[in-house]
Amino acid sequence: MVSSSLDKSLYFLKLTGITVQSRSLSVSASVYAGTPTIIDSGTVITRLPDEIYAALSKAVVTAIGKKRRRAAAYSILDTCYVGSGVGMAVPDVQLVFAGGAVLKLPSRNVMVDVEKGRTCLAFAAAGGVAIIGNRQQEGFKVVYDVGKGRIGFSAGECG
Repeated sequence: MVSSSLDKSLYFLKLTGITVQSRSLSVSASVYAGTPTIIDSGTVITRLPDEIYAALSKAVVTAIGKKRRRAAAYSILDTCYVGSGVGMAVPDVQLVFAGGAVLKLPSRNVMVDVEKGRTCLAFAAAGGVAIIGNRQQEGFKVVYDVGKGRIGFSAGECG
């Protein structure tokens, strides 16, 4: 965790990168460094600054290629495909944090079925802040060690 004067009631992390298919997004390290990143279980979809989101969307579209037909945007979600995310060849996406923590997202945390016959990338653009939402936290145990200023992720179903 990192401290921030923006809001003492929120938990901030230092997102240092995102990879798709083991390739880092083409985004300057200064963009990540200048972006406050909040982890929030009350926000459904992860929000990313425009430049980071655009690079993520482009990398996902490139990885999926012509395996799926694109669909119209759905609300704030603009990287959408025809069909369900179940059985879809979803590219590997990893969120990389300061200190070496890497959150490898299962396909169900990358794409979301928004209605019958349409699935979308479960990330959206959000201006100058990043929010790690609950869709990306699903299936992980998230441990907050406020005393030591650390957050840990453990893969596996919560129960």
